[in-house]
Amino acid sequence: MRPIDVRQTEIIFRERFLPLYPRLFTLAQAILGTENGEAADVVQEVMVKIWKSGEKMSEVDSPARYAASLTRTTAIDMMRRHHGEEMDVLPDKPASPMPEPDTAEFLERMIDTLPPGQQMVIRLSAFDDLPPDRIAEITGLTPANVRQLLSRGRKKLRILYSKYMQQ
Repeated sequence: MRPIDVRQTEIIFRERFLPLYPRLFTLAQAILGTENGEAADVVQEVMVKIWKSGEKMSEVDSPARYAASLTRTTAIDMMRRHHGEEMDVLPDKPASPMPEPDTAEFLERMIDTLPPGQQMVIRLSAFDDLPPDRIAEITGLTPANVRQLLSRGRKKLRILYSKYMQQ
């Protein structure tokens, strides 16, 4: 077995993965919510996972896709953990009233009801004003998958909005 060359590993990490931090942060924010301060924690955890992979870093064909995939998984896991904790801690908490329909808070609450993938692409599209191709680049998804998630998410939002307005 060949000894691990820490210097080479550090160079690969600094050149191929560290520059991805801003994109990964944007992705984590999109998944967790635009005002969520945990995005930095997610990206830090991802960077640690990548660093711990050691020499395997050099075998990664597309660092951006690999890191985006890790970021998605880590952020969704964190979101699920926190959602479960909230349910355990506050089981009898009444739902807070919905804000006025013409507010950003209302839209945020509606988006929060979507599945994580749809939440992510809707937030990147609506709040960061990114086109599907750029969202695909950031998330590591294919452009066709991004368009599909956007379409399904928007359709669900229209249905939710209609139901809310009929109440």
